[in-house]
Amino acid sequence: MNELDLLRQGGVVGGGGAGFPLWKKLAAPADTLLINGAECEPLLKSDQYLMRNYPGQLIEAASRLAAIVSAKEAVICLKDHYGPQIAALNGALKEKALTPPVRLHLLPTVYPIGDEQALLHSATGRTVPPGGLPGKVGCTVVSVSTALNALRALNGKPVTRRFVTVAGEVKRPGVYCAPIGMPVSLLLEQAGGPIIPRYRLVLGGPMMGPLAAEGAENVVTKTLGGVLVLPAEHTLVRHAELTMDQARVRARSTCIQCRTCTDLCPRHLLGHPIYPHLTMRAFAAGDKLEPSAMLCMECGVCELYACPMGLNPRRVQQMHKAALRAQGEKPVFELKEPPALAEIHQAPSGRVLARIDAKRYDMPVPEEAIEATSPIVCIPVKQHIGAPAEPCVQAGSTVQRGDVIARMADGALGADIHASVCGTVERVEDGMIVIRAK
Repeated sequence: MNELDLLRQGGVVGGGGAGFPLWKKLAAPADTLLINGAECEPLLKSDQYLMRNYPGQLIEAASRLAAIVSAKEAVICLKDHYGPQIAALNGALKEKALTPPVRLHLLPTVYPIGDEQALLHSATGRTVPPGGLPGKVGCTVVSVSTALNALRALNGKPVTRRFVTVAGEVKRPGVYCAPIGMPVSLLLEQAGGPIIPRYRLVLGGPMMGPLAAEGAENVVTKTLGGVLVLPAEHTLVRHAELTMDQARVRARSTCIQCRTCTDLCPRHLLGHPIYPHLTMRAFAAGDKLEPSAMLCMECGVCELYACPMGLNPRRVQQMHKAALRAQGEKPVFELKEPPALAEIHQAPSGRVLARIDAKRYDMPVPEEAIEATSPIVCIPVKQHIGAPAEPCVQAGSTVQRGDVIARMADGALGADIHASVCGTVERVEDGMIVIRAK
């Protein structure tokens, strides 16, 4: 069995984004493999924990994945203030002579340097063309958690756990190693529960993570990096709950067309022709869609950091992008010269945290991850881009941790799904396989 098959059968998908199946990403050759250790979102600590505690495994994973794509080298990219992680990785590098070789690249402590295009530009000097992917410039980008999952899969161990940062208004914030499918409500219980009566949950990081629907039962997935407990009146919650009608009224009355949203846009700083201020102008007028919204990465800098009026350019960009896609629009963009002094327009991570009123929730990387256990898991058969996996168990089936419970269809884009606990399948319905642990 070749390595790509092992990754597919091991259920490895991108842990830092939309869950792109790794076997498919690595099927294309590249001259450089980049490991994204920036942990882009403020407050999240899981990848920092993994880099500090598993440096030897990460370096081995980087070299093996680089060999799969025929890369000349692997580069582990992490922020320049990650002192313990840098020391741990440098120590491991001294002990291992790997082919292809592995080296470190230190990134500035700005947000969102963990965006794969910003990271790639910092590490290689290359710029991905607007609307393109890293493969266009000969690079492949893989997150820390994905790389470590890949190494395990290559050694015959599928993905059954996820390291999740639990932070905010919770009794015991920290990094938790949780079984895939664990209800978030049970994870919060093991973290001591919320310490305030009125709160909302953000699934992911504070800048890009979606607000969890009230009353919905969310579960840990392969792509869930964080669970944040925020006061119901927090600025991030208010931004997320604003209706588009309210946003349009605010845009019409208070958008001053200062273009700060554009001047600080990370993709604009790379030379991409994206103009959030024009999207805001079109939104306020209500008469057209702004094509450059298609280039928005939805990082939130324009909305949560740049706008002096507290408006919602990111939400408007999302709406225009969705409308353009629904119309079948596929505009073509050309890369432009980056603006002068682009580097000084980057957003320092500490200032971003302060601007979104989240600095009080920042915590040091914990010494130990907390092992979370769950009496029941509800495992979605679609945790990745592509087609859902097809269940291969039924109610009453007995499963062991690591058993395949849903397979990717032949020829489809996807990945296999595995039992994360030993137990009995209670039901298979609504795209979910529910297992009661022994």
